[in-house]
Amino acid sequence: MKTILLMRHSIPEKSSEFVTDPGLSSVGIKHAKEIFSTPRFADVSQVWASPSQRAFQTANLLERPVRTNPRLLERKTGDTTGQDLSFWKRQYEDPDFKNPDGESFREVNARMSACIREILSGLPDGETALVVSHAAAICAYLQSFCTVEVTHAEQKLRRIRFHGKLLLDGKLGPMTGFVLRVDSDGVSDVEPLPQRSET
Repeated sequence: MKTILLMRHSIPEKSSEFVTDPGLSSVGIKHAKEIFSTPRFADVSQVWASPSQRAFQTANLLERPVRTNPRLLERKTGDTTGQDLSFWKRQYEDPDFKNPDGESFREVNARMSACIREILSGLPDGETALVVSHAAAICAYLQSFCTVEVTHAEQKLRRIRFHGKLLLDGKLGPMTGFVLRVDSDGVSDVEPLPQRSET
């Protein structure tokens, strides 16, 4: 059995339109340090992250070597000119939907799945890897073995279940994620990581 801790990054700085890759806020750094000090992360042997600043900085706060992979980046939204948040719900319901210059959830799932398969192939049995990514990318990946339902598009609320077991009913907040238990047949169990508020 191998374990993947698949986690969203911590709280980024509130950025202006000119900052495309914000790092973590001071509150985000504090939250990450608090979460990583818990026993859940004591036995992590590998750390992987999206190369975005907010994901890499989050992973780096575990104080172990961090490897980055661009396949863990957030979904590229593309041109949303003139759209309301109905496109946000549609991407969950139609895996092939994408905006101009954007990615579909099927495309994001394919790159996330390939990356995590590679991580697992290099992870010895009995060991745990932390993988820090982004909310939509994580949800796209989870659609391989979970049901992911949008319950409120404007508030970005989701309901996620694994074989009927409720994992999340609300926001995929900062430092929130999932514990994936993986055996030779694939993902055998999923449970939620603790959720933190943004306050």
